[in-house]
Amino acid sequence: MSRAVILLAAVLASAGAATARAEPLPDQGVAAAVGAATGGRLTPGGVRVTGHYLYQLSSQDWFDGTAVFTFGSAQAACFRDRADAVVCNHGLADGTGLELSAGVRRMFAPQGRYQPFARAAVGFALMRFGGDEVTGAGIPLHLGGGIRARVSKDLAVVANGELLVGFAAFNRNLGVAPQIGLAITAGAEFRL
Repeated sequence: MSRAVILLAAVLASAGAATARAEPLPDQGVAAAVGAATGGRLTPGGVRVTGHYLYQLSSQDWFDGTAVFTFGSAQAACFRDRADAVVCNHGLADGTGLELSAGVRRMFAPQGRYQPFARAAVGFALMRFGGDEVTGAGIPLHLGGGIRARVSKDLAVVANGELLVGFAAFNRNLGVAPQIGLAITAGAEFRL
């Protein structure tokens, strides 16, 4: 009797494995998200719109290429101090930015429909503070994570939070300045 149960379990397991192989999960995806980014001084902040291209590298790791647009206020916040040096003190939601980045998203074990992940990326960013005619270019690093809530086989709702750190070079004799910011976004991810 126990051998029959073991044999039946083996047959069902192999049939389940064959079904899983017959319907492979997509290895590519795209996502769109919107949220908020905080900056300050010479880091742009405001409304953040993000597009992702995802490509599966292994069972847990995905390439995550992004295009990020940040839209903040264009108010002037730079002045000359007593030493005649330009000093900028922009707020949390000032400036505009465009960034392209490449990174890796590590997917953790799913918890039902939910799957947490961590993300690390490096990018190239262009930024502008229009009221002061300050422009710059930088190389930011991103560290963050989030969670996916699967809606169907090919669609998920995603929430993400990340920390941005790096350096950027600016015009108007501002030179190289540190970059630090936070961003929180939510959106939808589609598997191709």
